Amino acid sequence: MFRVVGTRAALKAASAKLLHDTCTRHIHSTCDVAVVGAGIVGLATARELFLRHPALTFTLLEKEKELSMHQSGHNSGVIHSGIYYTPGSLKARLCVRGAALAYDYCDKKGLPYKKCGKLIVAVEQEEIPRLKALYERGLKNNVPGLSIVDAKGIREREPYCRGVMALNSPNTGIVDWRQVALQYGKDFEEAGGKVVTQYEVSDIAMVTESPAGGTEGLKYPIAIKDKKVPDPRFPFLGVHFTPRMDGSIWLGPNAVLAFKREGYKIYDVNVRDMADALAFRGLQKLVLRNISYGIGEMYRGIFIGAQVKLLQKYIPDLSRGDVLRGPAGVRAQALDRDGNLVDDFVFDGGTGDLGSRVLHVRNAPSPAATSSLAIAEMVADEVEGRFAL
Repeated sequence: MFRVVGTRAALKAASAKLLHDTCTRHIHSTCDVAVVGAGIVGLATARELFLRHPALTFTLLEKEKELSMHQSGHNSGVIHSGIYYTPGSLKARLCVRGAALAYDYCDKKGLPYKKCGKLIVAVEQEEIPRLKALYERGLKNNVPGLSIVDAKGIREREPYCRGVMALNSPNTGIVDWRQVALQYGKDFEEAGGKVVTQYEVSDIAMVTESPAGGTEGLKYPIAIKDKKVPDPRFPFLGVHFTPRMDGSIWLGPNAVLAFKREGYKIYDVNVRDMADALAFRGLQKLVLRNISYGIGEMYRGIFIGAQVKLLQKYIPDLSRGDVLRGPAGVRAQALDRDGNLVDDFVFDGGTGDLGSRVLHVRNAPSPAATSSLAIAEMVADEVEGRFAL
């Protein structure tokens, strides 16, 4: 059997023995499965597993006081349709299915959303071939409702926008993903799952006997988040700009390197996180290949006027005074040592009695919120295959 060891953050600097003797909290003895990390993917996965295996007992562990406090609550709020991804890829399949599942879930649970649609606009004639290529890609991905519209069609859908042609995606929407994630958690608890907050998992250890006698622990611990991986994740900050004339519309985002893994402002810095990121060879290679683009993104992220100038190509009447700095979200994106963004799942486990019963989900393809229910299905399939639930 297993014991999951959790420690309070304020006591991290204490010795290992002191932590073990005074700060360790244990999960109840009847837990069959533990899911570590209560972001939207962890919550969706715990929910999916419990729905499939109601006879098992489940515990969901979260280091914060509340659920879904990080990336799941700091994002664009977009329900993506799946246009951009390579046809046949995991991203494309999960996004299209995930969007359909998300809309259906919100309808069943009475969660508010707006299927506002999206225009991908070409402002120059030379951009039209790329636009048509995106249209063909979206059709291959089975994105519903796609159409090409002309300049008149653009104005009919968005009076402030100008362009020569646009790809119209009516299935794109917006939703409060944290609200959705919290509903996943509610489903999990109502089904009988146990949620433990303020419980930061620092170790997973084998135990054979509880202090009171008998065995205790977990049959199938599942770690959704792992800090000790060979190729760490490096977050990118998405900065949004909000027009004063309509606070429900976000302009952007633009992507910049975040210097704090759990920072949600453009100026948030953690020296250790920053040093860890900059020392990674994969990030260095990515930066060198995209240095001009990266500098431009960071410049526009800092100076709103530069971003407005770019946006005026699409909305000529937009002025600097119309725009406020909006919220930012961190994208947890795995990067390999060659500087390539990892688009596929990365599952990791181990050997022996302990390692063979632990599954680390080190990368879940973006857009993870839109795809969360579809991702949960895939993770649950992997768990069932590995552990023969």
